[in-house]
Amino acid sequence: MNMKYIDDQKDLEDYNTVDINIEAEEKEQDENTDNYPNLSIKIEQAQYSIFELKRKYDKDRICIDPDFQRNLVWTNKQKSELIESVIMQIPLPLIYLAENEDGKLVVVDGRQRLTTFFQFLDNEFRLKDLKILPQINGMNFNELEESHLYSRYVTIIEDTQLVVQIIKYPTKDRVRFDIFDRVNRGGTPLNKQEMRNALYQGNATKLLDELSKMKSFKDATGGAISPKHMKDKYVILRALCFYLLWRGNILDKNKKRMEYRSDMEELLGAGMNLFNKMDLNSIFLLKQLFDRTMTRAYQCLGKDGFRIPSNGKIRRPISMTLFETLFYYFTCFDKTSVSNLEMKKGVVELLQDEEYLRSLQHSVDSSVNVKKRFGKVKEKYKEIINRW
Repeated sequence: MNMKYIDDQKDLEDYNTVDINIEAEEKEQDENTDNYPNLSIKIEQAQYSIFELKRKYDKDRICIDPDFQRNLVWTNKQKSELIESVIMQIPLPLIYLAENEDGKLVVVDGRQRLTTFFQFLDNEFRLKDLKILPQINGMNFNELEESHLYSRYVTIIEDTQLVVQIIKYPTKDRVRFDIFDRVNRGGTPLNKQEMRNALYQGNATKLLDELSKMKSFKDATGGAISPKHMKDKYVILRALCFYLLWRGNILDKNKKRMEYRSDMEELLGAGMNLFNKMDLNSIFLLKQLFDRTMTRAYQCLGKDGFRIPSNGKIRRPISMTLFETLFYYFTCFDKTSVSNLEMKKGVVELLQDEEYLRSLQHSVDSSVNVKKRFGKVKEKYKEIINRW
């Protein structure tokens, strides 16, 4: 990958890892990783009435992430016309759902339609500006139901069958992301972290939101990583997942210690799943560790400590890979008495190591370069402990 220096208009060097590019990812998979065509992909078609889907939603079996497709909020007129279309029995497009490990369904495509149905059944808006059925303008669901003339419309709405495609668990995340991308191309483009945020709603998304708003994180990064498109959460997630990976806390599907095999989506998905299953005390301890680590990084390196030196050229953006490796570096010293001066000296020495620098900037998600850069950090930690 050819690096170029970019000014501060770009807030993060993410090496194009946060965007959708399945073809490029396949080329970087090592020989131990399945190729895309051989991955298990299971999509089942089902039919549910609007009433059945509303019941599932009320029982928290369907998740409509408020951050997902955040810019596509329908007007009251659009919602009303959808209800009118249902009453007229006009066929509707497919709805795509993704199944999580616990059987919960996440909306991939069709969020606005489902939200409209659920809101109308809950009397959250009144019909307006209808041209074909103007006689029901101004009415909500209850009023339709109580009307002698129009109560039949309620039965039509509740009984209308929607065709649903369900991406079954455990289809791998990078495949689910590709499906997300394909079915949502007519709407607002979403990156991987936004899709991941939709798939893993729960403790994981709450944790990342809280960490990204911490003063210590903003201080250590100079407030330079924009929350737009969740890039701040993406950087934090990667750092936490590598920290937990090297500690042996992330397990594979066989409940054995996970080994990183160039599949970043597998690692980050496993991390999000782990956070969702953590008890509140474990989450609290992780928050404290993150806060201490960010505070220590700021004390040692200041607000530009996660930027790769530019050798006198324009100051570079925050480096995602430098952030995740130095995060791990500082966590290694968490229970030690090593001075800030000594830790800073170790970082300076790392940044003079050409192999370490190359591993930060080229094929950054390959197992070779991941192990190379974290291996360098582990070696530096041991070296400092030995001389301390």
